[in-house]
Amino acid sequence: MVKCDYCGTEIEGLPYRCKYCGGTFCVWHHLPEEHDCPGLHKAVSTYALERAERLERAATPTRLRGAPAAVFYPGEARDLAIGVAAVALAYLYPYSLAGALLALLVALTAYLPHELAHKLAAQRYGYAARYVLSRWGLLLTLLSALPFAPLRFIVPGYVLVSGYAFGKREDGVISAVGPAINLAVAALALSAAPVSRIAGELVYANAFIAALNLLPLGPLDGRKVASWKPLLWLFMFLAAVALLIISV
Repeated sequence: MVKCDYCGTEIEGLPYRCKYCGGTFCVWHHLPEEHDCPGLHKAVSTYALERAERLERAATPTRLRGAPAAVFYPGEARDLAIGVAAVALAYLYPYSLAGALLALLVALTAYLPHELAHKLAAQRYGYAARYVLSRWGLLLTLLSALPFAPLRFIVPGYVLVSGYAFGKREDGVISAVGPAINLAVAALALSAAPVSRIAGELVYANAFIAALNLLPLGPLDGRKVASWKPLLWLFMFLAAVALLIISV
């Protein structure tokens, strides 16, 4: 009597022969997935295989040369460029070549380091992190570029951290590094602010972004930092406000 190649059970009646691997199986193991068929991939359509390969490539992060810790996902550099451009538009004044260059400098030294700090800190802890655009945040940022806009909203995107649930300390550190970078840049630029308009703009922009993000509200960095270390949050927030007042 014929036996099942998978479980060894004697087969009563006609056996099932797998058309992918050629084995003989019982009624319980006749399907390719039931007997760990080595030719199981042949049962999937070519289109499905190609689609799965494309999705796998799209989800695979790429490493930048010379920066082994900086893992960027496909499309992330584009989103970062759009976010930086939106911030530059929000700071575009006066409307001239010099104003455009200054606005771009502000975005590159205030917004970009802030977001990259969040991303790299999360990856340092082993979490997947990528910068993504926010539809409504991008719209608010672009509206801030209008001449009559009373306030600037610098929220074109954010760093999305995914993985297992992390503790309060990790969440606090990841959230604190962004504003900390802004405070450091503002403090460095402060010494040259009295004699340089560019330095003054850098102080203001970095202090503003730090103060805005340190508000202890909703998904902002301030709520997570305050939950982790209230005194650290208070020090950072007061420092941001002080730098903002000095730069006005």
